[in-house]
Amino acid sequence: MNWTEQLPVELQPFLERFQATAMPCIRLQIETEPPAKRWHSTLGRILYWPVAQEWPSDENGRPLFGLLQLNLAELPSLPSLPSHGILQFFVTDDAFWGANPLDPRRQDNFRVVYHDDPEPEHTELLSDFSFLPLYEDLPLQRDISLAITGTLVDMPMPPQDYRFEETLGDIFESFEDQKWDLLGAYKKAIRTVGHRLGGYASFVQDDPRQSTDTPQWELLLQLDTDHKTGLIWGDYGVAHWFFAPSVQSRSLDAVPANSFAMIWYGWECS
Repeated sequence: MNWTEQLPVELQPFLERFQATAMPCIRLQIETEPPAKRWHSTLGRILYWPVAQEWPSDENGRPLFGLLQLNLAELPSLPSLPSHGILQFFVTDDAFWGANPLDPRRQDNFRVVYHDDPEPEHTELLSDFSFLPLYEDLPLQRDISLAITGTLVDMPMPPQDYRFEETLGDIFESFEDQKWDLLGAYKKAIRTVGHRLGGYASFVQDDPRQSTDTPQWELLLQLDTDHKTGLIWGDYGVAHWFFAPSVQSRSLDAVPANSFAMIWYGWECS
């Protein structure tokens, strides 16, 4: 059911204002079975890697863990992303799972890798992964490899977004004592929780971005705590990878090799 049908009756008169903020995103579903092919979308144990390419390592030379792989040709299209290729997310098994709270753009211990490969089934892939270490502490707490599917939806701006107060805050302020109940109902209607590619981020605490940021960061990927699959970001936390689509070229058919070099990664918990 569409989020517009889930809004409380009190908020229905403001539907056009909510819709004006809506952005497309792909809600990601973690399946119960492994992917059929090595180049398909998967959570855990990435097995697509060109044989001639060096595996990414952390600042100590330790190979990173392949947390997530998205085959963009399998998923619905987003205007800010390529229409094909393999997008991968790597982290290390340190206390911060690769994040740097003081400098979230510093990719010493995490990496986002994009393979501009329109025909991955014909790419010669690495077959020996014995060089990978035994990872001791990861947000993915089970040794799994599960397929991922995606559904294209529209999502309006959530209350946690740093732009919300200026853009939509007056709507809820007008309800005075009902404000917090309606905010909760609004968040539930638009489904702020869950895994998604693109769209808006939701936060356990505060949005770390500001209107004065240069570049302006938009959500690339959100991975939520998912106890069913063993993906746990601290105490019911959530992880985000932001990118800057206004700065980086996003031609659907000609994406530069360094398109995803500028990434802001962090996670938080309650």
